[in-house]
Amino acid sequence: AGAPGLVLALVLLPFAEPKRGAQDAATSGAHGGTPGFKDVLGLLRLPNYLLVVLGYTAYTFALGAFAFWGPAFLTRVHQVPEAKAATFFGAVLVVAGLLGTLLGGWLASAWQKRTRAGYALTLGLSVLLAVPAATLAFLFDDKLSSMACLATAMFLLFLPTGPINTLILETVPATLRASGMALSIFIIHLFGDMWSPELVGHLSDMLRDEFTAAQNGTLTPEAVTTLAKAHGLKRAVLMLPAALVVAAALWLVLAVKMRKQTEARGEGAG
Repeated sequence: AGAPGLVLALVLLPFAEPKRGAQDAATSGAHGGTPGFKDVLGLLRLPNYLLVVLGYTAYTFALGAFAFWGPAFLTRVHQVPEAKAATFFGAVLVVAGLLGTLLGGWLASAWQKRTRAGYALTLGLSVLLAVPAATLAFLFDDKLSSMACLATAMFLLFLPTGPINTLILETVPATLRASGMALSIFIIHLFGDMWSPELVGHLSDMLRDEFTAAQNGTLTPEAVTTLAKAHGLKRAVLMLPAALVVAAALWLVLAVKMRKQTEARGEGAG
């Protein structure tokens, strides 16, 4: 990505930088001056911004562990060789990432023209649709069905990639957009994917040990080890669809809230 980015930066050099907030409505909160620390902390008092970022945190929590444990899940549960599991996830990542990101941005932009809640609805509904796909992927005993559901879930989870960043920028004053984005990045990683892979791993180990103890010598040690690892991870990863439910709920609450705000402004104007 670095080389194309450098070319794009050089192409844009002759163009004048637009004035910050120039494209915003007068009610956007744009004002002059350099924001201070209190202004940045004030972002946490913006309800719409908080809903976006908290939903983003739950979403990142799920994605971080999903990316970390996905190949291991195929290997332990469905006996897919490690190299093939990694190749599968790499291929799906490229295809689903490209198509999902482009389609998500296009759908969100089209929906946003119809309603101010278009971005939030795209986020909430796409993640909500990913919940059953991810759940079935972890529950199916059939390898191909599980892999198909994993690919579907990954595609749906890429739909919010563009709209979510746009929504973060639109829920803060124009002069605080860089700070709003930086704060969101800090929060989603500190409370999201920084811990989720480890939590899934700890839960998987606990469930593995319980399974091993329950066998009480009925299987060979090798068989117990293999089955226990699959048993533990298959159940531990179910916390990830649960996190996606939280993300979808927060974003759909935001969508309802933004619709009501739009309706209230329309009535006030009338």
